Amino acid sequence: MNAVELPATALAEFLESTAFAEMLDPEDERSASRDARARKAEVVDVVRAIDANAGRRFVDRERAGEVIIGGLRGGGLGVRPTVVDAVLNLLRPVGVPAPGAPKPVPVEVQSVLGLYVFALVDPRDASVFYVGAGRGNRVHHHARAALAGVPPDAGEAVGEADSPAIFNATEERITDIDADGFGVEHWILRHGDDVVDSAEGLASYVQQFTVEFADLARLALTNSVPSGAIQLDELVLQHAAPLAPPLPEPCVLVKVDDAARPEAGAEQIYEWARSGWRAGPHRTVPDLPVLVFADDIVRAVHRVDYWEAYQDADGNLDPKRWVYTGAPDAELEERYVGTSLREVRERRGGKWNHNGWHPYGQV
Repeated sequence: MNAVELPATALAEFLESTAFAEMLDPEDERSASRDARARKAEVVDVVRAIDANAGRRFVDRERAGEVIIGGLRGGGLGVRPTVVDAVLNLLRPVGVPAPGAPKPVPVEVQSVLGLYVFALVDPRDASVFYVGAGRGNRVHHHARAALAGVPPDAGEAVGEADSPAIFNATEERITDIDADGFGVEHWILRHGDDVVDSAEGLASYVQQFTVEFADLARLALTNSVPSGAIQLDELVLQHAAPLAPPLPEPCVLVKVDDAARPEAGAEQIYEWARSGWRAGPHRTVPDLPVLVFADDIVRAVHRVDYWEAYQDADGNLDPKRWVYTGAPDAELEERYVGTSLREVRERRGGKWNHNGWHPYGQV
């Protein structure tokens, strides 16, 4: 699901904004109705609210406004609308799991994982609240118990069983996350030959990872390395995604590795995907579909409206490279996003072009 996040850098961005400068300027027409005391109170209220909520996620912009701005007195006059807009414009879209009990881990993914160490992450603030080890569906024991009443399979756990207090506290956190409209993030920290398989090793991981997870969650993760941290949903996509249905012809497949990053939103993927390609005759195709993919998985589908010549950082035009402008195609995204292009890759000799541009079908 798509949520919004107030970035960790929000306060610094706001302090550089025009809206903040207007709050400080007694001569500004928007400040004329406020005396010095009211202006100071408004500044203090807003700055504290941004600082307190930086890094936090919300189900939508409206809920973010209620939490961040709602209730601020602003010296008895409330917070002026231009300031509210400036704060809410700092929000950025972010993908998070939908609420509800997770589906079982597909058999194909279980075989890839073997023994693994996992973390449960609260998507509201990117904090780890549980670390464990196991096999099979162990990663989902707590969420399925809390949200679907599915009893855990003791044979899938590694190490000592949770005490009733720990199990209950974990379930309570999960139900609280679900009630706020979010799903728990399930991360695989280590798997394969290098996994932790002892109570002592697991205790070390608990100490290491039961902290704020934001830095790790925003790294470019080493998905191809068995011990690299990766979201379970991404592993499921890579190893158990259905094959893509027949592709539209003609179309273009664009390989954008960063599109697999957990924080990649639709706007970021679009900006990464649109530039600057040796598009050739495909520039003449009306409403050309562009399927953006990473790790063989389709991440977005755009329809091209028009093309412009590519400009480098110095403003020099490159007559052989082009940038497209377009928009997501909801119908094609419903059909293709989350499906695998591995059969297409295999028909192309088992690998993709190094430049990322892959025309499909005759023009």
